Amino acid sequence: MQVEWLTAAEDDLREIARRVALNFGYVTAERTVASVTEETRRLADFPEMGRLCDEYDGSRRIYRALNTRHDRIVYTVTAERVLIVAIFDSRRDPAELTSMLKKRETQNR
Repeated sequence: MQVEWLTAAEDDLREIARRVALNFGYVTAERTVASVTEETRRLADFPEMGRLCDEYDGSRRIYRALNTRHDRIVYTVTAERVLIVAIFDSRRDPAELTSMLKKRETQNR
């Protein structure tokens, strides 16, 4: 199965890497990016390995989430692809993620 990223999700990962580099150094930032990237690659073979996200009820999409050490990979699965919708630092307020997903859903109709 093909794994694709929304541009906004790529931007999320770059922003997380920037913050990690500023606070913990470039090696830690590189490890963070590698961890997220590796998990998304695994989704090609195991697209349903992430848990269903019931907290996003009311959405027109069914979201799944896969957690790395500090980050949540939010994605949807179709017959042909896995679409990475957001990368979210799970130490942030979960309401921010809900708001982010709603905004991205309206932008990508």
